[in-house]
Amino acid sequence: MLPVQNEFLRPASMSYTKEDTTNINDLVNMYVENMRARNFEANADLLYFVRNDSAIAYSDGQKKDYVDAWSHMDFYNLKVKTLLLRSAKNNEVQIMMQIIKSGDLEKGIGVTSFYLNPVKIGDKWYLTLLDKNAEGVEDVYKVEK
Repeated sequence: MLPVQNEFLRPASMSYTKEDTTNINDLVNMYVENMRARNFEANADLLYFVRNDSAIAYSDGQKKDYVDAWSHMDFYNLKVKTLLLRSAKNNEVQIMMQIIKSGDLEKGIGVTSFYLNPVKIGDKWYLTLLDKNAEGVEDVYKVEK
């Protein structure tokens, strides 16, 4: 199990059970291990998007685009940095990725980040890529004017 630092920007709007936490951790760990093994096809199979309160698997074309994009990227290590749970559709898992061989994940040197958004539809958790324009996602960093 990967160590995950739990942080909350604000109180979660739903209650998370031990089963929820286990399901989220299992999905995230599987995704990270697939990335380490450069098994982008397996990760493409794990990804969904939300439309009209339904989880929809990536199409063959979306899977191909995902695999093609990652296949051209060199990276040396990665880890889960933060897990923010807010609601059934608005969560954030930050994955830090070392993109420079001489970089250091712990010091944040030569790294970039990308984000997953575990979502719960019905009684099942799915992985999506974090997209602030996705259904149910709020921009928690937005400043009201």
